[in-house]
Amino acid sequence: MVFLIIIFYLILGNIVAYIYRQLGVIDSITYGIMMVISILIIFTVLYRNRMQFSGWYKGDVKDKLSKTLTKWLISIALLLLLLPPILSFLFH
Repeated sequence: MVFLIIIFYLILGNIVAYIYRQLGVIDSITYGIMMVISILIIFTVLYRNRMQFSGWYKGDVKDKLSKTLTKWLISIALLLLLLPPILSFLFH
């Protein structure tokens, strides 16, 4: 599972970092933390709702996240991804 998180982060993190660079987001350390948290939230939702049913998970409990919780987590992750460009433009 750690290997999956690393691969997922490398792919999505590089895409988001490239978009941030193109938009002119300067403070990558402060805003990078938001990106890491949002990518981990997205991975958690993806894992709990899809990947655990495709043979990645061997435990007894195989429940999907509720639709409400899934919507909240995705909304929070998207907000965390959208905040760095907005804050960067406001404060620079």
